[in-house]
Amino acid sequence: MSRLKAIFPDSWQYILEVYRRFICPPGSAPVKEKLPLILLEIGVRFGERLSEYQTSGFVEIGCGMAIPSLTLAELGCSDVLAIDIDPKVVSLAESIKERVGCDFRIQCGDVFRDRPTLQKGQMLIAEKPASYKKNTLEVEYNISNWCKIEGHSFGIIPTFLGSDTPDSYSERCAKYEKKLRQVGFKVENKQGCEELPVRWIIAVK
Repeated sequence: MSRLKAIFPDSWQYILEVYRRFICPPGSAPVKEKLPLILLEIGVRFGERLSEYQTSGFVEIGCGMAIPSLTLAELGCSDVLAIDIDPKVVSLAESIKERVGCDFRIQCGDVFRDRPTLQKGQMLIAEKPASYKKNTLEVEYNISNWCKIEGHSFGIIPTFLGSDTPDSYSERCAKYEKKLRQVGFKVENKQGCEELPVRWIIAVK
């Protein structure tokens, strides 16, 4: 059984339908039928794994549909905040939150202009981060550098770029892991599912 169905037995179909409309709006190019479910599954598994870490809270930036935050809250994690710059996607995330009935905060804001202040013990998380203002690799670097300088634990699913191959993507993740270990982080670098080569990196002090 998928983790999406296991964790959200009464609402997984609603979550999937909203998520499908989000990534496949009317008039957009069609995607493979199973892709929305696979992407959702990755976000849920990421959130489930993050919930096993001892933290005082989580801040998800560029949250989109906030699936990791939703999962963390559903699994009982307290003090979960999800932030995205797009008010439309924030509204969709709010609708899922209300349907599921779990407790976490969602904010609309630009985290690169008004960077949230993390409290001691909080973990910063980002699933496939992107920005309207910066290229994806710069976003990933900024998140990593921010946490390295300020000593915050963080979890990230680096974006699989159009120019990536499974090998080049894996090598990029390995470089992130190496640099984080060099400055004292303990790092988990793991593939998120069998169907796609995307990986998550969780770095803790």
